[in-house]
Amino acid sequence: MKVGTFNLNNLFDRWNFAGAVEVLESGTATVPATYTFDDENRRRLQLDARGKLLIAKPAADTLRVAERLLEPDIDVWVVQEVENADTLRQFNRDHLGNTYPHVMVIDGNDSTRFIDIGVLSRRPLGGVTSWQRAFHPDEPTRPVFSRDLVEVEILDARGRKAVTIFGTHLKSKFVDFTARDPEAERAAADRLRRLQAETITRIINDRMSTRQKYLLCGDMNDTIDSPQLASFAQAGLVNALADPVEVGTVKTKVELPAHPAWTSTFKGSGQPRSFDLIDQIWVSPALVPKVTGAWIGRRRKLARDGTDHDPAWIELDL
Repeated sequence: MKVGTFNLNNLFDRWNFAGAVEVLESGTATVPATYTFDDENRRRLQLDARGKLLIAKPAADTLRVAERLLEPDIDVWVVQEVENADTLRQFNRDHLGNTYPHVMVIDGNDSTRFIDIGVLSRRPLGGVTSWQRAFHPDEPTRPVFSRDLVEVEILDARGRKAVTIFGTHLKSKFVDFTARDPEAERAAADRLRRLQAETITRIINDRMSTRQKYLLCGDMNDTIDSPQLASFAQAGLVNALADPVEVGTVKTKVELPAHPAWTSTFKGSGQPRSFDLIDQIWVSPALVPKVTGAWIGRRRKLARDGTDHDPAWIELDL
């Protein structure tokens, strides 16, 4: 069984409302927007919760993401930044040729960007649980996950549980350049990411034993050795992407790192370029001897190739 993780980078579709918008008749609006006029009575309005323009993923990027999903012939994908279940089903039908008969997305906590975690699977799915209502004791008044932690049972041909996958997308390091106190915002994001990681390990420890076969996959928005993710290794999880094989080659003049364990790159103003493994796959102690290989599908262009993340996957001999 091959299991992978891939951040699809804003796989949106439905936010293309067309209809009469009465407030426009008065010529007033409180948020910026782009309007297109199909006829004198109907307008098209595209906004996100912050009042910013939100559009469907460009067709060329969508096609390239589909190619990158299909190339490695994966049995189960955990994907991030999906708008909703209908969007992922349509994407699977129109661009993946219905390769994955089992599609799952649960609306999570992201009320700003509307991005959720999804699963594309050739194998049947058993129980599916969303942990979006989980709390951390240090923050008892609000759910800890800014998106979600989903728990999915993958079944074998006889309908028995073969493996359990936990999929997530942790708090981003992004800080708006207009923030009054960028350092405070950065520290708050780091703290939330730590609380999220600690909550994940608590849930896994409550749900699983070291003898069970399970994985934790997703965009962790931090490095393997970061203090924010320390609870993963402390809980006995093992990084399955410590020594991956690269598939494909980046066409760039930029000097690439000698070690292939990276899925994201960033160049801050006046800073050296970083190459980080933020898209991760952690396995339980019982799965460690079952891992027969690990790969990262390398992008063609350094900046982005349909998405600004590279997919990672492992093979399990179950």
